[in-house]
Amino acid sequence: MAEAPKVGGREIAVIGLASASALCYAFLLKLSWKFTTDSVAQDRPTALMLSIFAGLFVLYWIALWLIVRIPASRLLVGGILASSCLFRGILLPSIPIHEIDVYRYIWDGAVLADGISPYRYTPDQVRDAVDAGGVDDDPTLQRLVELQANSGSLGASLDLIHFGQYPSPYPIVSQAVFAVAAKVTPDAASRHTRLIIMKALLVVFDVATLVVVLLLLRELGMHPGLSIVYGWCPLVMKEIANGGHLDSIAIFFTTLAVLMLVRCVNANSRRREHVAIAGAALALGIGAKLYPVILMPLFAAVWLRRLGWKAAALGVASTALSSALLLYPLLGPSEPSVAEATASEGASASTASTVEADDGIEAFLKHWEMNDFLFMLVLENLREQEETEAAKKPWFVLTSDDWSRSIVTRYAILKQAWAGEGDDGPLENPLTPSQMRGASFSMARLITGGLFALFACVLAWIAAGKHEPLVWCRAAMLTLAWFWLTCPTQNPWYWCWVLPLLPFARYRTWHAVAALTMLYYLRFWLTAHYPEPPVLGTPYNGTYFFYFVVAWIEFLPPLLGLLFESIYAFRSEKVTSDGNP
Repeated sequence: MAEAPKVGGREIAVIGLASASALCYAFLLKLSWKFTTDSVAQDRPTALMLSIFAGLFVLYWIALWLIVRIPASRLLVGGILASSCLFRGILLPSIPIHEIDVYRYIWDGAVLADGISPYRYTPDQVRDAVDAGGVDDDPTLQRLVELQANSGSLGASLDLIHFGQYPSPYPIVSQAVFAVAAKVTPDAASRHTRLIIMKALLVVFDVATLVVVLLLLRELGMHPGLSIVYGWCPLVMKEIANGGHLDSIAIFFTTLAVLMLVRCVNANSRRREHVAIAGAALALGIGAKLYPVILMPLFAAVWLRRLGWKAAALGVASTALSSALLLYPLLGPSEPSVAEATASEGASASTASTVEADDGIEAFLKHWEMNDFLFMLVLENLREQEETEAAKKPWFVLTSDDWSRSIVTRYAILKQAWAGEGDDGPLENPLTPSQMRGASFSMARLITGGLFALFACVLAWIAAGKHEPLVWCRAAMLTLAWFWLTCPTQNPWYWCWVLPLLPFARYRTWHAVAALTMLYYLRFWLTAHYPEPPVLGTPYNGTYFFYFVVAWIEFLPPLLGLLFESIYAFRSEKVTSDGNP
């Protein structure tokens, strides 16, 4: 009979840290009710919320340091799973803090569950139809009017959707999860009940990801305690159990795909089946939120260099075909409504507008910029700044307006020659302000995206050349991390994409990013308290102080930390290779 694991000082300390964390999450649950959608922005305790999360990160780091020094056992794994579920369960009934994306999910799910494409009508079209008292010339749109009327809580969710001028930007795998939530939610359910049910499904994927992380650690022979890097991370609690972000769906399938990638090479038999499963899992991740497509070079390189061209062809084909089928509803044209066909006969303006299914995702890719740093540095140095107000002018611009105008104009001309007429119509000389903004953004995306693509492909090829699954997991983590760092939209919940693979990171600095990215929520406090006056003697109000000052505090320290760690590692390896003490 196996001897039961002993409970020593470290085990007791971890239990104490878990208990303290649970109390903090319970306090956040209570505090969240001050962040209701009808609360006054200035009264929301954002600073207190961030202080509690800062304390939670300290508890989390101490627990990580301790738990990897405890012998691995089933009891340890059970404790990690139980405590991780406890933290999520406490926050499940909480009000999303500074988040309302979940209300789009609730509406989309109800629409799809009713048999209507969520890409067909924008929320604004439905709201306008409701305000007009319904529509007679479009029976499908009328069904949506009646759908929201049959449930006051569903109508309230519709009213809370932001960017309602766009159709849903979320792919069909996520939409299917939304529809399941709608199907199991009674029509008479309150808005809060709908919220809890939706978040509960997303938390199921979140916990499933933790299980996959544990399996991946076992596959690589690593300590299971490293799973709390994901299981206990306060950022994950904030963004999924509290904020209710759909990213948990894609994170689960992506992490599962990485596990199957390792297994398809480690397996002694049925390798083709493992390759097909890995490709299908990655496709489901892409079908949930697009971003996992950036891992395709790594997967293809590992299959090719470790298993041969037949396995690579099978894996790439299964991933590409499955992804195409899953993305077609989002990226393909939507079915025109009756109102669009009868617009010329006097249909109302709210229903006559033509909506393409990819309008939402296209707007995101072409225009969205939030909480970015590296992309912002490139973009602001490409933009003309001469006529920009002092209160909106970045302090870190080094280029002249003449240089910016010249380089961006040349780029716009080349782009138009390559792709035809520009997004804002035929180019004018000089470019209109709108064309300059569009071309600057596009050029910045080309520069940062091109550098990232080169990095991802080189990293994939180098990593695949080594028969070390740990190296492949680390390459996947670095691919996701640097994709996030070079994006124009660096929402904190996007960093959760990286967290399941963070146990395989080489540098400790990566573990600080989750905490620092929560400075994003200072944007709400600064905007509410400094709408006009300058902040701390700068020329910026709260919004631009966040963009041009807080972003540097959020991103520069980890970038410098990574630089110093990489230099130190290089010097250490050089000393070792030279045989010096």
